[in-house]
Amino acid sequence: MNPTHQPASSERFFEELNVLTDFDEILHTQHFQALPDDWWIVVTDVVNSTQAIQAGQYRAINAVGGATVAAITNAVKPLHIPYVFGGDGASFCIPNSQLEAIKPALIGSAQLARDSFQLDLRIGCVPYVDIKPHAQILIARFQKNASLEQAVFIGGGLTVADRLIKQDSNYSLPINDLEQNADFSGFECRWNRIPSPKDVTLSLIVKPRQTDLSQQLALYAELKAKIRQTAGDEQQHHPINPQGMKLGFSQKTLMGELEVKGVHQTTWQKFKTLWKLRYENLIGLVFMTFSIQQGEAKWGNYKTDFMANSDYRKLDDMYRTVLTASEAQCQHLIDWLETQYQAGHLYYGTHKSNAAIVTCLINKTGVDHMHFVDGADGGYASAASALKTQISRGAIQPTY
Repeated sequence: MNPTHQPASSERFFEELNVLTDFDEILHTQHFQALPDDWWIVVTDVVNSTQAIQAGQYRAINAVGGATVAAITNAVKPLHIPYVFGGDGASFCIPNSQLEAIKPALIGSAQLARDSFQLDLRIGCVPYVDIKPHAQILIARFQKNASLEQAVFIGGGLTVADRLIKQDSNYSLPINDLEQNADFSGFECRWNRIPSPKDVTLSLIVKPRQTDLSQQLALYAELKAKIRQTAGDEQQHHPINPQGMKLGFSQKTLMGELEVKGVHQTTWQKFKTLWKLRYENLIGLVFMTFSIQQGEAKWGNYKTDFMANSDYRKLDDMYRTVLTASEAQCQHLIDWLETQYQAGHLYYGTHKSNAAIVTCLINKTGVDHMHFVDGADGGYASAASALKTQISRGAIQPTY
């Protein structure tokens, strides 16, 4: 299959892609198809996220990113669109027919960031035709299970879109004070930090230096194999462990969801919302503790399902993952990455923490739920900052 082939139907492009259920299958160019020419790329990211992290706002950054994903996916329902969550923002591919529908959701998300979290969310839209002279956007569709579906991106186009939005204000959407009807339903953020089951929770971003797509995918396959060799199989290096999962009851833990759901509420209404969240968490704790079944929801299996439905690994012109490892395993992996960097094969950025944090999208309580995983205290945003610093040096040339 030629990866530039396009299905006949543009709006349902992503839904019509072949579903891959094995992540290893994705790492071959024949499974990718080009984004239709009339689509748009939407990029959101928190401006000055590094400073916000240093100010202790990382939970707020993740909440804004997760709430934005909820708003955009709600705006296009029942259509499924390809997107990727990156910690301090997200990228979406939008059919032309849905562009006007998502603008209120985008502006509402930026208003939420500004008014509830004192964060500046940059939002921008770029037509794919403006990107194609520079790079492609090729997409595959990975579905691990009924709840966890991911879009996988190669070709460099998302990177170009991000750069254009930051460099050219014509691609940015202006943020006004007129209240927008953004629908954040399904967004939840109720879990305490999940301690690493080993020494370290490592947030890792790797960007190939090869321009050939087959070589890039081969590098990802080599990286995936190296992670397995170093830190064990998926079960062994997965950053979520059910034993460490505890629902939060403090206002600090629940603040993200409280601010999103209470975006237009009075102080008294927010107070009631906070206690409603605590009550729901208490019920959830009882249901999980005693393995209660409620309709389709088998609460005794919820934490195991949570782990299976976690978006802890993704491809969006880079390989992003959060994993757990011992200090020795972590250092062994970083040493290998440094060797590959010195050889001119890749750039990488890492961030170490002792816990993971999660942001959740709930389509059907207890049944259909997915979870965005990030490292605590900086995670992907800090790893991305380290990656950019490494790229800016730009002195090491490939040896192949």
